[in-house]
Amino acid sequence: MSEADLAKAREKLPPSFLGFKDQYPVSLTNAVDEWDTPPYPEGYIPHSVDVYFQEDALGPDLIIEAGKLKSLNFDAWADSPDVIVVEIDDQFAYIQLEGRVILDRLGGVVLPDVFVDPELLLKEAQSI
Repeated sequence: MSEADLAKAREKLPPSFLGFKDQYPVSLTNAVDEWDTPPYPEGYIPHSVDVYFQEDALGPDLIIEAGKLKSLNFDAWADSPDVIVVEIDDQFAYIQLEGRVILDRLGGVVLPDVFVDPELLLKEAQSI
């Protein structure tokens, strides 16, 4: 976490969250960047939902676009993840670190019913 990011974190976040700065710098920086963004309005239906279960993920571990499951990384679900980051329509909406909610902007989001292609699930399961 850069000195500038750390200064922003000290300014915006509760002091108890700063203990995560070394282990989860990316997630904490994302929380700071969205801290003042209001929650999604009541009834908001997202086009895309990306979920990350790793601090250093190269991409989302779960991708839902237009109500269809596009990608699922089974390996990320092997253990109870210490990181849960939800990005809705390119904005970070929810961040949980080691069971503590750091950011919750979900507000009135209505998660879509998700169509799951059985072939995609089988392909992902076989890659484990």
